[in-house]
Amino acid sequence: MKLYHGSKDNFKSPIFGCGNPSNDYGLGFYMTPDKTAAELWASQYKEGGHVICFNVDLKGLNVLTLDGSAELDVLRWIAILAKHRFPYQERIQHQEALSWLDRHFGISLDGYDMVAGYRADDSYFSYSLGFVSGQISLETLSSTMRLGRLGLQYVAISKKGFQSLRYLGSYPVEPSSGYADMRSKTLGEYHELLVREDRFHNTFIGELMKKYGE
Repeated sequence: MKLYHGSKDNFKSPIFGCGNPSNDYGLGFYMTPDKTAAELWASQYKEGGHVICFNVDLKGLNVLTLDGSAELDVLRWIAILAKHRFPYQERIQHQEALSWLDRHFGISLDGYDMVAGYRADDSYFSYSLGFVSGQISLETLSSTMRLGRLGLQYVAISKKGFQSLRYLGSYPVEPSSGYADMRSKTLGEYHELLVREDRFHNTFIGELMKKYGE
């Protein structure tokens, strides 16, 4: 499988143990099958960046796959995301909902080599926070995932996962406003969803907490 990584720096081998633990799935090396998405990410830097291509052999890897729009996948995705992406203030504000998600749907990533799931980078974080805060429903979030608007990413999280990466090459990307434009567009789409949200027929987190119990 060919995957891409957009970065400010150019390199051939990512270093296990380095990175940002506050990313979607915690510490790991993040890639996407969407070359255009990687180019947008690389273009956000003042001096431009690079898109680095890897071949990834998933055979023999223990892969956690969260790429469905089914209720269970969505709730597991949110539970993992909340542990890593939600800032302290949001965790305190939504403590009850987040604790409930972790109890019922939390998954330990220990023992996995790779995660294949949706992304909630700066462009799409509002969707996950909107669900936890009760602004958008499970149906709306699931539909957004199913339509591919959140985007799919692969994350190597173990030494074995890192060892599965084979460098194929890289190319430079000029700086542009593309990433900022995408963030602005995404925010606009999110606010449109809020306006269209069906609060009478759709299922919000408070109802799910009643459905699955404390």
